[in-house]
Formats: sequence, C-alpha cells, structure tokens
Amino acid sequence: MSDNKNFTRADRVRERRRKQRPGKVDEMPVHKPVEPLRPSKATTFIGPKKRKPTVRTYNLDAAALPQTRAVAPSVELQMPTLEWRAASAFIIILLSIGLYLMWSSSYFLVSLPQVTGSELVAPEEIIETLDLHGTPIFMLRPEMLERELLLSHPSLKTVEVTLSMPNVVHVAVTDRQPLIIWQQDGKSAWIDEEGVAFQVSRRVDGLITVSAYGRPPAPAMDAANLNPWAPPAYLDPSVIAALRALLPYVPQGAAITYEPGVGLGWRDPRGWMVELGDMTEDFGLKLRLYETISTWVVANNIEPVLISVVHPHAPYYRTEP
Repeated sequence: MSDNKNFTRADRVRERRRKQRPGKVDEMPVHKPVEPLRPSKATTFIGPKKRKPTVRTYNLDAAALPQTRAVAPSVELQMPTLEWRAASAFIIILLSIGLYLMWSSSYFLVSLPQVTGSELVAPEEIIETLDLHGTPIFMLRPEMLERELLLSHPSLKTVEVTLSMPNVVHVAVTDRQPLIIWQQDGKSAWIDEEGVAFQVSRRVDGLITVSAYGRPPAPAMDAANLNPWAPPAYLDPSVIAALRALLPYVPQGAAITYEPGVGLGWRDPRGWMVELGDMTEDFGLKLRLYETISTWVVANNIEPVLISVVHPHAPYYRTEP
C-alpha cells in the first residue's frame, strides 16, 4: 500500500497506457496518411516546403550489357511523284500530237456534203458553192455556210447545215415557190410571194406573167423583220397581192403590163391598152369603171387605143396614139 501511495496520479496514467500499448511496433494499426495542407485564399496556413526531387546518376559499361542481334532496317518503296511543270509539259505534248493528227489525218477531212431538199438548184451547184473538199470539219461554222448559200442562191428559202463527226456535212434546203414571171429588158425572173426575184431554171405552168417597161419602185424595208441573210425583195408584197387579185379579171391570153408612173394594166385582145394604176387602192371601183367604159365604146363602135382608170375620179379613153 505504501508503494501505491508513492505513485502520483500522472504515474498511474502512464502505467495504464503502457499496459494497453502493443508489444510490437508491427502490430500497430496503420492509419491513412494525412495530406499536407496547401495555402489557399480561405486560409493563411503555409504547408511544408515542397522538396526538390533527387536526381541520381548511373554510369553503365556498354561491354557489360548483353549482346543482341542487329535488325536490318526495313526498306519502304515510295512512288515517284511528278512535279506540276512536268505534268504540264506532258499535257502540252499530247495536245500538240492531237492537233497535228486532226489537221493532217484524212479521218477529219470533209469529202462531199450531203444535199437534200433542192429541186430548183442542183446539188452539184450547192457543193461547188461550199467548196469544202479537204477542209477539216472542226474548222467549219454552220451559220457561215448557211449565209453563203442563201446569198449565192436566192432561190433557196431556208438552209440548214449540220456537222457530224468525223467528217460528215449535211445540207437541208427548201426552195422558193415561184408565183410571178417578171419579163423586163429581154430577161425573165421568177418572183415568189415575198417579192424576192430569182433565176428561172425550168418551165413552170400557171405563173402570172408580167411584161415590165421599167423597174418597179423599191419596196419599203422593215428593219425589225429584215433578214440580213436573205436577198432583198424586188417587188413590194402589196403589188404581189394586187396581181393575184387582178388575175381573174384579165382576159385569157392577155399579158399583164407594168410601167413606172402608170402602174399595172394589160393589152386587151380587142386592140386597146388598159391602165389601172396602183391596184392597192380602189381596186373594185377601178374594175367597175373599166367594165362600164369598155362596154360603152364597143356599143358605140368606138375603137380606142387606150382606156385609163388610173384616177377613178377622172377616167378617160383615147382613140389616137
């Protein structure tokens, strides 16, 4: 008891803790290490200073290392690349060869054009006008060939030229249909309904024959509807319409006449000349006046040399030349 009394309270606490402590350090429990605090905006605590990593240096002897077999390096094949200049030169050479073959090879040279649709102009004349034998087909322009044919042959109303590779040229044409045969200065020409005059190539029955003592006035040209590839009109369409309307009233066998300043008329089989003037105006009135005057002179045994109704308000007849 005396010994217990000599122990202080602190000695007794240390003795009790010694008995509770394990005997070996290895048997002590391992706790999770606590990460050191770092300074932040929320605290002014400065943690432990970060240590610098220790760098260790080792010296190795190459002779002490185990020897290994050397591996041969792999060889990679690379495709040759052409520069853009070399490629451009190659393309130019190919184009030059192609152009030379196109110019020199007979494969692209036109021999004879194929002509269809013409009755008034012989195909040989059209072929001769074009003159395409031995010409490379890629040098031809269809619109220029069409213009050349229309200007060279007024009897052609339409022309269509088509090109087909390698060397085929097809020409399709339509002819103008003659309506009037115009006789002037010992020459004859056909005239169609558009007033275009062209050469007589053969005999055609049923045409209106006009004996002219001079050239008719030039027709008015409409710039909006003018075809620069077609020949100009020789007669005004209004004159053609008057001739067609006059034809049923002309005695059979009588030739229609035209005289500048006088206009249209004919030579009556009974021996006198008839002057009607401009048939585009007062056509019906002029014909009625002529029928009345001609009937009256026959009834009165008058032999006129001329009956004129050029001016409907002042018609007259003449018995002397």
